[in-house]
Amino acid sequence: MKSVSESSSPRRDASSPLIPGLVSSSLLVLLGVIWGTNFLFIKMAVAVVPPLEVAWLRTIFGALPIAIFALARGSLGRTDWRFAHHFAAMALLANVGPYVCFVIGTANLPSGVAGVLSGAIPFVTAGIVAVALPAERLTSVKALGLGIGFAGILLVAPLGRGAALTSGGSPLIGVAAMVAGSASYALALVYARRFMVSLGLGPVKLATYQMVFAAFLLAPFAAPGHWSELAVHREALLALIFGLGLAGTGIAFVIYYQLIQMLGALKAASVYYIPPVVALVVGWAVAGETITLVQAIGATLVMAGIFFANRN
Repeated sequence: MKSVSESSSPRRDASSPLIPGLVSSSLLVLLGVIWGTNFLFIKMAVAVVPPLEVAWLRTIFGALPIAIFALARGSLGRTDWRFAHHFAAMALLANVGPYVCFVIGTANLPSGVAGVLSGAIPFVTAGIVAVALPAERLTSVKALGLGIGFAGILLVAPLGRGAALTSGGSPLIGVAAMVAGSASYALALVYARRFMVSLGLGPVKLATYQMVFAAFLLAPFAAPGHWSELAVHREALLALIFGLGLAGTGIAFVIYYQLIQMLGALKAASVYYIPPVVALVVGWAVAGETITLVQAIGATLVMAGIFFANRN
């Protein structure tokens, strides 16, 4: 006859994986919500502060949590500076380019449309990687994902035209900027695979130096000096410092690295499905933006494109 402890131990063993699974799922949803709301915060900030200054301040406040996290883990060292040229290149491609382009894109589009267009990152990456890295060949399934994703963009992009024109923006510039930001992320991945992976620096170290270098690269062009305007428009100040900087960039990076550690890079990439939906819903609920049937279909195609473009 089994004792109570013996009979109950299998039940505990069976339920033990539920806790890590619940934690990882919760972090995945949280990250998707944070990234999805970024576009509303950008819209709020850029109404008061010029785009380059928004990107610069986002970088500065985003670097703080990452640097604290890296220092707490002892990830930084003096010998790292021999890779300064690589850090500068990654900062330009993975931070400066996307941040500036996404701010310009969001300034010319409704935040929900900008959020959906940001979903182009995975399949734009798949297309550029297939061309730049011969080992990453473009399979028929990935090609299908590229086609579906771009069809979704064509459906979503014109929807920003009327809303953008009423606010004095240009939908063409907005869409081009969002796609350019996605392409910059893709080029960063190509650079990382060619030059960074073999260095074995680790994602936390790399992200910390990227953010620091990005802040220095943006500083000469940011033309700061709008603190008086931000003091008057407190919602823009909070959106910039906490929404975009601390939470939307710094804490989001820390969560993403934790997810990669818990789930692996492939499963962690599923977070890209969440921000387009969140951006649409938040834009409708908070900013009063309209969600039409065509827009919903386009967003669905973008997410389908992400799915197929990331399949092996």
